Amino acid sequence: MNHYTVNNFKKLLLGFSLIFCIWPSIHAQGEAYYIKILNDQYFQGRTEVQVPNGRADIVNDEYAIEVEWAEKWKNSIGQALWYGLQTNKKPGIVLVMKDVSDRKYGIMLQSALDYAGIGDQIKVWFYPEDFGDSFIQVEEDRSSFSQNLIEGSGNYTRNKNSGVRHKGTCGYADCKNCVPCGPNDGNKACGKCGG
Repeated sequence: MNHYTVNNFKKLLLGFSLIFCIWPSIHAQGEAYYIKILNDQYFQGRTEVQVPNGRADIVNDEYAIEVEWAEKWKNSIGQALWYGLQTNKKPGIVLVMKDVSDRKYGIMLQSALDYAGIGDQIKVWFYPEDFGDSFIQVEEDRSSFSQNLIEGSGNYTRNKNSGVRHKGTCGYADCKNCVPCGPNDGNKACGKCGG
């Protein structure tokens, strides 16, 4: 291989490595993004509320809400029921749909709830349709968020559990619970690196 080919191969490898390393964070952060948006604009509760064996995405005066990607609707049922039980609130589910084809997952969810006889006991919302937003806006928001995450990766991370923010050069920046974040995200800066 000549020098030009080796350099191109290294760039390609670096690009794939970056995508492979941050893709789970993009997906997880994307869900976190919608939790924040939904809570700030509609539910006005607390987010990431710790309960035994879990963490409710949103808890307000009336509901304990699980926010889930539409295609993962099966995961939402048990979580919503558990969070409702643990917080003494009504269980709720917000399915985040990427486009109109994701409606099929909402139908599957509602059919399963009705079959179990609990269709009227779990409140289900479909984002964006039940909140007056459009699928175009959802895609623009997701793309923008993902691009910001890619551009900011390596600069800062945040521990999902503690909320402590680390600089990318910190020894704690790659902990198993850490995800890429911005310079002002998280609950506090790391005491070691000042993140």
